[in-house]
Amino acid sequence: MPPYINDLNINISLQTQPLAQQGFGMPLILGHRTAPSGLIGDYGEFSDPASMVAAGFTVDDPEYKMAALMFAQSPCPEKIAVYVRDAEDSISASLAELVESHNDWYALLITERAKADLQEAGTWAMANEKIFFGCTTDVTALDGRNNIREAYLIHSDAASFPEAAWVGLCLPQDIGSITWKWKRPTGVIASTFDLTTLAAIRAGKGQTMSSRSGVVYTDEGITTGGEYIDIIQSRDYLKARLGEELFNLQVKSGKVPFDNTGFARVEAVIRSVFKQAGKQGIIARVVDEADKEYSDEGVYMYTLSVPRRADIPANDRAARKLTGVSFQLVIAGAVHNIAVSGVITV
Repeated sequence: MPPYINDLNINISLQTQPLAQQGFGMPLILGHRTAPSGLIGDYGEFSDPASMVAAGFTVDDPEYKMAALMFAQSPCPEKIAVYVRDAEDSISASLAELVESHNDWYALLITERAKADLQEAGTWAMANEKIFFGCTTDVTALDGRNNIREAYLIHSDAASFPEAAWVGLCLPQDIGSITWKWKRPTGVIASTFDLTTLAAIRAGKGQTMSSRSGVVYTDEGITTGGEYIDIIQSRDYLKARLGEELFNLQVKSGKVPFDNTGFARVEAVIRSVFKQAGKQGIIARVVDEADKEYSDEGVYMYTLSVPRRADIPANDRAARKLTGVSFQLVIAGAVHNIAVSGVITV
């Protein structure tokens, strides 16, 4: 998308860890080639594997294999973006160049398996409000990582691209409707790590593919920064939707007056975004009296404060800045662990 000066500043901080219609459904597969290759520098958006073959990929290419796994899921992405970089260029430089012209994608995957490549891609994602999904056999890739925009799948068969299946299954689903744990993507096998290694992966805030009762599933659904993937998605969704809807209010109105009637229109837009987020399962629903403490409308657990005109500083009024709008919301979250205790008597 072309650059623009942003006059709509949306800041959402995360306070969800214990104390001590932007294109969210489209992934990008970043491949690489050495010259000469006619695919270097090519960006494409594909709706099925056959269209990739028509564009010059073969069924043996890693980009094709990753895309085929994504399309094999149900649901699956409507479209998948693929970009092939020159192997002599760094991942970061290639992505920086790409987003100048093609930026309507959200999740990043790479064909490389080395931890240095994963870490470079994750660091880039953090700086650019994307989310990166990497896969390797190397448990040490988790060492020292603390990034809420990267998730590492540690797998004994990383060469089979199991993260592509995982992303292909989860990314198309409505944000707020799922957690990334307990998912059963098609076409993957469980890792063969021992219990000690599995414990190290979880301690390092990674995940793998586990098997129980014949079911292969993802375990754990968390970023290396310790935040759950669905919460990062929820934050990004809210920021994007608030920005889009407030922009629509401005451009479709003759003007939004700088008075309490205009502020009420802004409030109504924000509440409409929050209500939709509540319906999707992003914001927790009020279910008992205790929950009402966190709700000013009694349906979803959020509160919104919009100032009166008289309460806005004179300098802000002169600059036409509506300041002091704030909110708090409770994320719905999901059950990841269950503890049950009981007593059996005769």
